[in-house]
Amino acid sequence: MKKHFKLATALLVATPLLVMTSCGGEEPIEEAIETPVEVVEEGNEEYYQIPSPDEMFGFIKESGLAYNGELLNSIENANNYSDPTKQALNFGIYSADLAYTAAYEEFNSTTKYFGTVQKMSESIGISSAFDKSLIERAQGNLDNADSLVAITNTSYFAVVDYLDQNGQGNKLGIIAAAGWLETVYVIANSTDFDKEKGAVDRLADQKLALDNLLDYLAKYESDAEVQKVAAWFMELELVYATLNEDEGTGSGISLKKKDNGKMVLGGGSSISMTKEQFEAVKSKVNEIRTKIVSTEEV
Repeated sequence: MKKHFKLATALLVATPLLVMTSCGGEEPIEEAIETPVEVVEEGNEEYYQIPSPDEMFGFIKESGLAYNGELLNSIENANNYSDPTKQALNFGIYSADLAYTAAYEEFNSTTKYFGTVQKMSESIGISSAFDKSLIERAQGNLDNADSLVAITNTSYFAVVDYLDQNGQGNKLGIIAAAGWLETVYVIANSTDFDKEKGAVDRLADQKLALDNLLDYLAKYESDAEVQKVAAWFMELELVYATLNEDEGTGSGISLKKKDNGKMVLGGGSSISMTKEQFEAVKSKVNEIRTKIVSTEEV
């Protein structure tokens, strides 16, 4: 029986997570789990969990981190990306930037970034993900913070679903990788290690998200462009590998994959990060992000 692989976005730390499962012709089952989840295998489905941009930015706003528009990739760069892989990567970057502006109620910027994302969707062949009703909702709610956040979230998942349904997992992986990196980039460059422990802890927790992201990209390792992008993130994985992870010391429960491929329940884990490790992660993230937003080909 052919196994299907999907990339799902979900908050990785202490948040109810909906795990979709399917087996044969049965209806999907939704199960709420308070846990970080790695690779989840149920029946005929396998899901790779990474946090979506709106979840990450909602967290950092609540943590009190100040908005910094200078961290965004300028929309003026959008027309300079002619390489298909660069277009997909920066679609992911701009999608995250869109979520960032919406989370902080920067309405003028949100409008501009929504337009940029919509326009870039045409370049990479996914304009169908932006239906007329979604665009009209965005235009009619430019001064409503809650609606804008919901709309940007809807547009992100519409793209994820469109690519998944149309067998473009390789492109989805590239977009999701860049979108995730942009959230980490913004957090790392907005955080004072000595003052904002919550943000530092969230940054450390992204070790799990990165592992899942690389697992997903590995499914498309025969794609040369995915290989190039994955190589960058493998370099970041080496930096994250230096972080300490203590099993059973974190809150909640977690699903762990054993050598036989079975998922079992276990105690939560706690990932800690020193100031030196924080700076190393930040440096590598900034390096990869610079490669992505550069107008040169991959």
